[in-house]
Amino acid sequence: GGLGLPERDYYLKQDAQSEELRRQYVEHVARMFGLAGEKTAQAKAHADTVMKLETALAQGSLDNVSRRDPEKIYHKMSTREMEALSPVFHWKDYLRASGSPAFGAIDVVWPAFFQALNGAIEQFSLEEWKTYLTWHLLHAEARYLSAAFVKENFDFFGKTLTGTTEM
Repeated sequence: GGLGLPERDYYLKQDAQSEELRRQYVEHVARMFGLAGEKTAQAKAHADTVMKLETALAQGSLDNVSRRDPEKIYHKMSTREMEALSPVFHWKDYLRASGSPAFGAIDVVWPAFFQALNGAIEQFSLEEWKTYLTWHLLHAEARYLSAAFVKENFDFFGKTLTGTTEM
């Protein structure tokens, strides 16, 4: 999960270049959904959902400078404190199901992200979350799918984002 674009400023900056990159990202996500078998209108709607949900999560993310500041990324908390950050997420169930060992404290690197997650869980429907998770699965596994997925993923993340000219 998390963000599909490299960091929060890609979602929040309002300059023309950032807006154009977001438009290209949404088009990329739509093409990936299309490759997965969705009709054009559905793929576009799903891509818009992904952008809205990721933007909501980006609002709780740290910028690149803050991510390098140890004071801003070290927040030792008890399980109870962690649960208070995002009470609608069932942390006990998640930790049990993931096989996490018992612990007394955890470093919650970005508390504001978990607060944003809490708000997003309340704001977005189950279907929207399924769309978001489907996108992240497609993105994460694109290199193992057909050549069309590999190419589309490279065209955006390689060419558009980083300027790489060939795979």
